[in-house]
Amino acid sequence: MSWFPNFLWLWTLLIVPVGLYQPELFYPLKPYIKPLLGTVILAMGMTLRLEDFRVVFRKPKLIIVGLFSQYTVMPILGLVVGLIFFKSLPKDFIAGQVLTGSCPTGVVSNVYNFLAGANVALSISLSAVNTLISPVLTPILTGALVSKIVHVDVLKLFIDMIQVTLIPVLIGIGINYCFSDKVERIKPVLPVYSTVAVVLIVGFVVAAGHKKILSLPVSSVFMLVLASTFHLLFGYWFGYVISRFSGIEKRERITISIETAMQNSGLATVLALSQWGAVAALPAVTYSVVQNLIGPFVCLLFKKMIEWHYGKLNKEKNL
Repeated sequence: MSWFPNFLWLWTLLIVPVGLYQPELFYPLKPYIKPLLGTVILAMGMTLRLEDFRVVFRKPKLIIVGLFSQYTVMPILGLVVGLIFFKSLPKDFIAGQVLTGSCPTGVVSNVYNFLAGANVALSISLSAVNTLISPVLTPILTGALVSKIVHVDVLKLFIDMIQVTLIPVLIGIGINYCFSDKVERIKPVLPVYSTVAVVLIVGFVVAAGHKKILSLPVSSVFMLVLASTFHLLFGYWFGYVISRFSGIEKRERITISIETAMQNSGLATVLALSQWGAVAALPAVTYSVVQNLIGPFVCLLFKKMIEWHYGKLNKEKNL
């Protein structure tokens, strides 16, 4: 079943029409959406060890640049693409796009860094630190960028973040520390469980807003896809450029680029649903599909870049 999480984009695409036309299947999930996401973050925490934070102390510059890129580029891009593509659409769309950009890195970024041949240890450290500080930064950034467009309950957003990110991830790290042998046995199952949980969350969001979604014109759906595509691609680009101008090596530049662009869209979906409703969660759902469709091709490009760069360096050393 190790292949199962690699097709998150496909499961998401398949669950959307089910949520639209059989919404009653997902209504019973309503009380369990936040706990369900909490278990996904808990599962992520169980894959982390205290040693995964060693990069923070050994190479703090990489962490600082990575966090700066994540929490400036993605929220601001979310606002820019929202204002451009959602001019004639509900303001909640802009809020949802900004919130998606203000959330921490998605856990799939670690897999994509591995596939690209980038620095996986740095990726894990950035994901861990990202998740730990997100309960503070995500509400502040979202409030600062969209409070003049829609109402943002920053305190509620902060409490939601504490409940579904900080507490579960700390518990997960603690479980892994105390019962590492037992956790090692179930680690192969955790990505599969997380994938199923995220797909169910998406199904519920679509079901909860199925009437409004079905009333949207095709052009609105097209704008959602375009906004997420530009948000993602410019996230990759800015993450790489910022790292390059910071004097960071190519492999680490690519790691930071992937960490910047890959968002925890499952978290953004639940937070948007809690804060504004199902319509505001649609940008996060769309981003999830787009990043998992485009991501593998970007990783292939990055892998070729790494192979060419370090192959060239090795040849120069041998001359």
